[in-house]
Amino acid sequence: MGRPALRFLCQAPALARWLAPNLQEAAFASLPAALQLALLEREGNVFPGLVWYGLSPAQPRAAMGLRLSLERDDQRLALWLDGDPATLLARLPPRPSAQRLAIPLRLSLQWPGLPLDAGELRTLEPGDLLLLPAGHRPDAALLGVLEGRPWARCQLHSTQLELLDMHDTPSLADGEDLHELDQLPIPVSFEVGRRTLDLHTLSTLQPGSLLDLDSALDGEVRILANQRCLGIGELVRLQDRLGVRVTRLFGHDEA
Repeated sequence: MGRPALRFLCQAPALARWLAPNLQEAAFASLPAALQLALLEREGNVFPGLVWYGLSPAQPRAAMGLRLSLERDDQRLALWLDGDPATLLARLPPRPSAQRLAIPLRLSLQWPGLPLDAGELRTLEPGDLLLLPAGHRPDAALLGVLEGRPWARCQLHSTQLELLDMHDTPSLADGEDLHELDQLPIPVSFEVGRRTLDLHTLSTLQPGSLLDLDSALDGEVRILANQRCLGIGELVRLQDRLGVRVTRLFGHDEA
């Protein structure tokens, strides 16, 4: 079975400078081919299992592929990859979670809502009441939506959030033909809180994990249409049903 072929391109003087500390003043070009390849394989040990088969001159190219940089102390060697980057990246060892970048991610805590069509949303006004599904309780599990994507089911315990299980996105059923744009269903949900996570924290979470909240969730509810904020509401109870009364609607320039 053939192996995926990759070629690395670099400038010969830059490669010689990079390898100089290991050559004891010998010229890289003067080494036997087998020793050259062994030296390159040792330098490329960041990619486990990568085997070097040969060295050859390369012609200048108008366009180059993925650029890689090897760094140590104050030295840097630039390499360009000729081949499928996925083949090379698959050889990288998993990065320790503690080294993940502290990129902030927004976690939105939402109650499942209801589908409204575009026509109904267009007529929505302050004072209108949006009823939650029958049987919905204030202490029901929340859907954690990470950067606009359903992520996990969570249970609120005062100022702590317990991760129950990861969210499985249901397959979309074939809908009926829509003859009018006003019939287009738009998912409406209700955000009752939010929190910021970083990649390192996210990588450590699993069912049963607890997240601290800065404070208990208040009574304000953000009304989301397709994950865009449509307005603000407040939680109300109508007999045995929970609902959200619209208190403010945003214009398109504020959404």
